[in-house]
Amino acid sequence: MARLERRRICWITLGTLVATLLFVAAVAWYRGAAIQMQPWEHLAHVVQLEQAGVDQSTVQPLGWSLAILGRDDEVRRLHFLPAVGPRSPALDVDKLELLIVPWKQAIERIAANHRIVMIMENHFVSKHREFIGATLETCRDAGFTHYAAEAIGPRDKSLAKRGYPTSQTGFYTSDPRFGNVLRRALGLDLTVLGYDFRSTTHEAREEHAAAALAELLQKDAGARLLVHAGHAHVLKYETKLGERWLASRLWQKTGIEPFTIWQWSSGQDAHDYAEIVRVLKGRGVSLDEPVLLMPPPPIDCGLQDSPYGLASVDAIIIHPPDKSVAPAERTPLFPDRMQRIAGRWTSDVWPVVVSAYKHGEPINAVPLDQIMLREKEDRFVLWIPARESYEIRVFNSQGVLKSRVETNANSITVRLANE
Repeated sequence: MARLERRRICWITLGTLVATLLFVAAVAWYRGAAIQMQPWEHLAHVVQLEQAGVDQSTVQPLGWSLAILGRDDEVRRLHFLPAVGPRSPALDVDKLELLIVPWKQAIERIAANHRIVMIMENHFVSKHREFIGATLETCRDAGFTHYAAEAIGPRDKSLAKRGYPTSQTGFYTSDPRFGNVLRRALGLDLTVLGYDFRSTTHEAREEHAAAALAELLQKDAGARLLVHAGHAHVLKYETKLGERWLASRLWQKTGIEPFTIWQWSSGQDAHDYAEIVRVLKGRGVSLDEPVLLMPPPPIDCGLQDSPYGLASVDAIIIHPPDKSVAPAERTPLFPDRMQRIAGRWTSDVWPVVVSAYKHGEPINAVPLDQIMLREKEDRFVLWIPARESYEIRVFNSQGVLKSRVETNANSITVRLANE
């Protein structure tokens, strides 16, 4: 009984922290959606936060900007939930049943059998966005017609016509991985839309988003919907805190049960992820690509990280352990879908951002990829969609730097134009 009570308290504590952080994130995102942040502004943001000293009020915005600037490994080292702290595993691993499905097979099965699919992203993890992008073609081929992303803001009225995202599209969409998801969705002729335009309270936000998506489905009997949402919005049952999130409300309004998917990956606070990876490796499971726990272990199995202790989902994606290190040893989730650009920065100017833009797109477009270079860093790697033509632009915290690029068969050299 004492163990159950401790677990209940832990769940409530974690749930309260998560709900608070998500609301703070929602308000920050909503305000940020009205701000057109360019790569140099994200760089200036990182410099400012780090010079001031990072604390619990600034660790989230620092993590967002670091992810957008390609520093995934630094994001993984941040503590977003320090109040929870390390804990002893509550799992009886000998009895833990893990039903593993390879990700491609799982997405094909899910897309074939559901009208609404909701996939969660962690706003600090670019590879979550990359994974969602990899599912789009399968969903389209199964008959999905709409891709709805929480992060698309209300200001960008011409995204579909233009065909690519800009700094006006939203805040999280400034991440090149997210930008490439949007390009991919538009290229597949999916109807792309946002839905999350109200942040006054949790209740108002969830109700507004659910009503917008429900209206879409009610007006078009043939519509099938992939929803890209942050964190707890994909929870379709009332939580232990009495909260009802987007998936729950959308199910109630439409009578259509969504299939909801959570994503787990490496991180300083990812305690259950590390334990599950250890168990899977011990059982000989290859983790070269993501796998799905489908269905996930039951709610009383001893797992404590979200969504456990909040509400259950239909599947959990387990990402491969991430060994990517910026700037020169960066790796994407699906390298076979990408083009690798190895580069060298030869000018004595730091920090800078080196960005690969799709050829012909303007300065306010979201780059195909970018990387922040810190003091004395000169080697870097960029990853862009395969067969995409590109041009390189360089920024410091003040704006665009005039630069020149030398290209050979295997790499590029970038320097200031006056050198």
